[in-house]
Amino acid sequence: MMRNRCLCLMALLIIFVSFPALADDSTPVRVAMPSNVTESPILPFDRVIGQVVEPDCDDNHVLLYNALREAYSFEWTETHIAPEVRAALVRLYDQWLATHLPCSEILLSVSHVNADGSTGINVRADGSCMAFVLSGGMIVSMKELVF
Repeated sequence: MMRNRCLCLMALLIIFVSFPALADDSTPVRVAMPSNVTESPILPFDRVIGQVVEPDCDDNHVLLYNALREAYSFEWTETHIAPEVRAALVRLYDQWLATHLPCSEILLSVSHVNADGSTGINVRADGSCMAFVLSGGMIVSMKELVF
């Protein structure tokens, strides 16, 4: 049993030591081993918000990510919530915003474009999940996602 393990370890050692010799000196190892090449990071799939993306993948993601990293205040609502829905969203989600902003851990989902041209982005922020809809660079709708 011990002898078989030693032989296997020796075989693996020989393979790993000889691999650079098998590759052409002008060929980088990442080209010789294409399965290890990634142009962009592989991000996880969250069971509530969906496929996670980088926060800088487009303008709406950047806008929402930066807004969620700011402290909640009257000025925050003036800057980030559309005037026509501001009173309703503050009434409904004041407690959530006051509790969670500024967020330190934020995951953003892939966005989807709605029929009216608005963009929906799901967010996991400090353990809570919300769906945001943005239009014209401002939040026009919010909904808590229950999991």
